[in-house]
Amino acid sequence: MQEYILSGGEIVRLKQYIEDKHRSLEPKQRAPILADAVHRIIESRLPSFPEAVKKQICYELLMKQRESLVIHTDDVLQHCMSLDLGKEGLLSSLAAWVSSRTAVPVQEEVAQDILLRWSQQLMPGVGVSLQALEREWDQLNPSVYREIAAASESVVPVWNKEWFNRRKSILIACLCAVVLLFILTLPLDLQSSAPALHAEPIDISQPILNENVKKEPVDGIPKEFEYVSIDTKRLQQYLRDKNSMLAEEPYLSAIVKASKEFNIHPLLLFAITGQEQGFVPKDHKRVEEIANNPFNVFGSWESYNTSIEGSATIAARTVFNISGRRPGASDPIQWLNHTYAEDPNWWKGVTWFFDEMKREIADESFE
Repeated sequence: MQEYILSGGEIVRLKQYIEDKHRSLEPKQRAPILADAVHRIIESRLPSFPEAVKKQICYELLMKQRESLVIHTDDVLQHCMSLDLGKEGLLSSLAAWVSSRTAVPVQEEVAQDILLRWSQQLMPGVGVSLQALEREWDQLNPSVYREIAAASESVVPVWNKEWFNRRKSILIACLCAVVLLFILTLPLDLQSSAPALHAEPIDISQPILNENVKKEPVDGIPKEFEYVSIDTKRLQQYLRDKNSMLAEEPYLSAIVKASKEFNIHPLLLFAITGQEQGFVPKDHKRVEEIANNPFNVFGSWESYNTSIEGSATIAARTVFNISGRRPGASDPIQWLNHTYAEDPNWWKGVTWFFDEMKREIADESFE
């Protein structure tokens, strides 16, 4: 799953928030408020370039994605290849930004070399992505790893090490003295207590459980995310209110069927489509293609365009398998985030949609 700078789910929530807060305004009056919010969100997530550069990048990205407003990390990276990275420290800022977003740790010095080489290609931006950068990093000679690690290692002065060793020896000696004193005084404390004959016997046949012991991973999906029968008419109305293609057939039934097959709450799968594709709005020019894979399984609907039956089955199986390895103390949807999506905030959007759908569709006043 691709990492987002601005996701479809965020856009849906932002539009709904502005609409709720400014109900007295006409849609045309709310549009500038939405545009300002979108610009500020995108600019805050760009590399630490000068403000003028950020604003220009944001404007050009939104012009390219004006149909959906969805911006991926790779969109930013590809666009930055057209910049003159030798100016104003742009290269170092971009390398730091990229290094903070790769799935594997990449040294900023190496990232700078790769990015500079990419920007000097005849067709800069072609084939550029975080995954491509990670692949180049993986192909580096192991000696390069050692050289970079050695260069990055902080040096401790000799006198500082000697001072630290003396302090450590004194500390250890003090601790030994305290322990010895405790051992010597322990019998006196025991003699002043009640006679041992009156002590309650300890049943050694019963193991003493430590409540702080880490819980074993829970098998299967948590109870609150297991399959339940839902009112599909209310679900359909909820989706139609969002102008969603998923309210229609065969999409709605296919997602519900897949959730039942893998014992997943149907609203959880729909919540994922809300975060990934904003519930697939009907007015998108490629709506039928997106609706085939609204979960973005295997990367995105563009790279893997199958049928809704196929993508829903894959998404449900993925959720089921990941949830089966979930430690009991972790948030169920946040746990999914570790494997399902690269965006670290993905789980917050899915949780928001899931909770809202449960409220709206379970509410008796829902029409």
